Amino acid sequence: MKMRPAAMVALALAVAIPAANGPAVAQPAADAAPQRNDEEYGKLISQHLMDKRISTELVDHLPASDTVPSPLKFFGRIPGTPKELTYAKDIHRYYQELARTSPRVRYLKIGETEEGRDIVVLVIADEATLSNLDKYKGDLAALTDPRRTTDAQAREIIRTAKPIYWVTSGIHSSETGGPETLIETAYRLAVEETPFIRNIRDNIITFITPVLEVDGRERMVDTYYYGKETGKPKPPLMYWGKYVAHDNNRDGLGQFLKLTQHVTKTLLEWHPTVLHDLHEAQSYLYASTGSGPYNVSLDPLASQEWWLLAQTEVMEMTKRGVPGVWTYGFYDGWVPNYMFWIAMTHNAFGRFYEVQSYGPDPRPELKLPPTTTSREWYRPNPPLPSIAWGPRNNVNIQQSALLIALNKVAEDRALYLENYWLKNKRAVEKGKAQGEVNAWVVPAAQTARLNAVDMLNALIRQGVEVSIADQAFAAGGVQVAAGDYVIRADQPFRTLVDMYTSVQTYPTGNPRPYDDTGWTLQYMRNVDLKMVRDPAILNQTMTRLSGEIAPRGMITGSGTTILVDHNGDNALMSFRFRLKDVPMMAAQEAFQAGGRKYAAGTFIIPDADRALVERVVAQLGLSGQAVPRMPKVKSHPLTVPRIGYMHSWLRTQDEGWWRAALDHYDVPYTYFADIKAREGGLRQKYDVIIYPTVGGGVADAVNGVPKDGPEPIPYKKTDLTPNLGTLDSADDIRGGLGTDGMAELKRFVEEGGTLIGDGTTVEALATYGIAQGLSVSTPPDLYTKGAIMRGVFADKASPLTYGYRGEEMPIYFSQAPVLTVGRVAPVQPGRDLVQNITPNAVPVKITPWRDGDIISAPPPPEGLSSFGGRGGREATQKPRTIMRFPEKAETILLSGMLSGGEALASKALVVDVPRGKGHMVLYALRPFWRWQTQGSYFLGFNAIINWDRLDVGAPPVEAGKN
Repeated sequence: MKMRPAAMVALALAVAIPAANGPAVAQPAADAAPQRNDEEYGKLISQHLMDKRISTELVDHLPASDTVPSPLKFFGRIPGTPKELTYAKDIHRYYQELARTSPRVRYLKIGETEEGRDIVVLVIADEATLSNLDKYKGDLAALTDPRRTTDAQAREIIRTAKPIYWVTSGIHSSETGGPETLIETAYRLAVEETPFIRNIRDNIITFITPVLEVDGRERMVDTYYYGKETGKPKPPLMYWGKYVAHDNNRDGLGQFLKLTQHVTKTLLEWHPTVLHDLHEAQSYLYASTGSGPYNVSLDPLASQEWWLLAQTEVMEMTKRGVPGVWTYGFYDGWVPNYMFWIAMTHNAFGRFYEVQSYGPDPRPELKLPPTTTSREWYRPNPPLPSIAWGPRNNVNIQQSALLIALNKVAEDRALYLENYWLKNKRAVEKGKAQGEVNAWVVPAAQTARLNAVDMLNALIRQGVEVSIADQAFAAGGVQVAAGDYVIRADQPFRTLVDMYTSVQTYPTGNPRPYDDTGWTLQYMRNVDLKMVRDPAILNQTMTRLSGEIAPRGMITGSGTTILVDHNGDNALMSFRFRLKDVPMMAAQEAFQAGGRKYAAGTFIIPDADRALVERVVAQLGLSGQAVPRMPKVKSHPLTVPRIGYMHSWLRTQDEGWWRAALDHYDVPYTYFADIKAREGGLRQKYDVIIYPTVGGGVADAVNGVPKDGPEPIPYKKTDLTPNLGTLDSADDIRGGLGTDGMAELKRFVEEGGTLIGDGTTVEALATYGIAQGLSVSTPPDLYTKGAIMRGVFADKASPLTYGYRGEEMPIYFSQAPVLTVGRVAPVQPGRDLVQNITPNAVPVKITPWRDGDIISAPPPPEGLSSFGGRGGREATQKPRTIMRFPEKAETILLSGMLSGGEALASKALVVDVPRGKGHMVLYALRPFWRWQTQGSYFLGFNAIINWDRLDVGAPPVEAGKN
């Protein structure tokens, strides 16, 4: 292998120092013949590399093997070949062949995607390590829990254990280079015999997941080859996975997507020391450290690990003369929702790269703006103003940096294992310390008890230990009842609980945040959680749960009418739709029956088939009560609607979170594209249309995919595109909703339908005058990014509020839309709108309601509504504000960041806009956001199940108006 002199020195330096206290790295005999390289492969590397500066001695060759097939032998081409991409199924086939032919490789399946495709891990290490893999797995488990491993035992384990360095890629389907790079990297790690690679193989265990979003990878390759083979415009990649696109890397907090669940499960099984995710978004390679503010729940060691390894990569790549390798100035290190933060929340080391795009189409003259090519302390050898860039450049730069990182962790094996042990140990010690949070208590008597259980089970699935108090006690000023749930803080994964449940304070003086600034778990889920700062709670008797909580559902009492209280439990949505053929009614007011208190919205089932209802109640963990007769309370029928769900062909990123909730809670719907709305006849097909935000602006939502030429753009399954058309298909996706589609939505509402939407849907309806009396503004001084705000109920008589106790609740809001109902005085210009407040200065109240509480108010009025059919009465035509922001700006923010909050004071958050015989239910908040806002789900669900009775509780129509 030919090598530049400087590179030879760098290589010698990289392997000169053995791992501290580690096993000796076996060196080849002095007279051993050098390993033969694959000459044809090397020629192709040189041929496809468009700029010779984007290379190192680590990747300018590939060793030959007589037994293990190279990527060239297997695929007939090398990674980095222009105008070629590889399906995930074929990468997996190659990995299986590596495992079959090499004793240094093992192939594991860790789960399946939503569409049934495998997600895999390739394990690479020396033969002796692989033969004792369970031993090394046990070592890392022992270092995870200092409660069962002493310091002496840990020191001995660290002396001989091996870190697992897990490399993942392909989570973002449009970022195509990582999977291609890892094809070659896997072969190189298994076959190459240089001291550099042997050091990696002998001292660490490398895990490789080449594609996390496997469904999206197959669709990406389909769309690319459609354009390449036909020469026609290719469809946009609007579907990656089944539900979301780019947000699949924002699911660490929510844990809904299969890929997130499988990574978490595998991390809890194997306890990898490093989790490293490959991305494409920067020039030429960014190694993550973060610019701050760093998440305050992180152990101080975590950020130092970021810097130590990133600086090594920047230095070593700069030493080799490779331009454009840098760190610091891209990502902040604040919100723990990314995939690699699954490692951070479990005291491991999570990190990522951002690399210049793979393509695979070459860019002979890639030009960059001066802002990315300036020399900075964190960018010592910056990217060039212009360069010839191609897919092999991408492979070379990220494979080189990755090998340097792997080698560094192999060299400093004991250091990273010690850090992992210390972070776990310090987490346990912090949980015992005076002045820290020593436990979190979740009362069993919650308003929405199943929502609380769902939150706890989500934590349990992430490895958090949850206990049940054996008896009542008080600690730290908190009263704990027997049966309450207690999360002890003296456990390794207290880091995760602290990070999730803390109130976030993101000062407005910091740089603009990279993503959300507030995510406090119990607020998002509207669950009562109490923090206990008193180490004495750890001495109380409690029983640790051995698995997930499985509430028992039952119906008590006797009689022909069954009552199921509407307490906001999301499982009630499943209850209604699993029993869609069973007539039900909703109480319009609170009432008393059978010695118990029931809220407005309570499900009333007259002449019930108790066995049928009880079976579903038991399945869902709900509770109900049978009473002898119908309660004397105003009520209306819960008519099961025919639901249409409209999406844009332009973008399906945010609407997927609505679909996720509907699917999870058994709500059926017909999924159709906006272009079909223009055909008309919507009211004949649907009672409810859900049209979530498209993103972008109103013009994007209305225009959709532009008709730029005569050629249609199909999105469907064909021999050339076998992975498209799974969720929806069309012969031509161009044209969007259009003004004629907007007119059809207006007609749908006027004829008695209910239209539900948020984001750009709200803006479009207001802009086009369909949502009369509602306007959208863009306050120039307002800035907030994904924060938790206080929502105040303005009209508790509306069915949209059923299930919610109290006068306020936490909601998620991010910048827009800002809604004005009627005429409101604008914010005066020139005022200082920047808030300097502490989030949650006025705590939000989540009111528990115990079964058995007796109502003390006077009896409600008598009278029952009769069951009605489809349609609905002519509704009041004045917009009805159901929820709004507080009047005082300083009380708006609960968690996160808000600047210019006075622009939000008293603005509407949920509005019911009647028109003709129907309604538009429009949200400024995001009721369904990234599987995190379960507490606000019923603000949306209520609109669906009460679709034809939304005028209940509305002020009477003024004389002469309708």
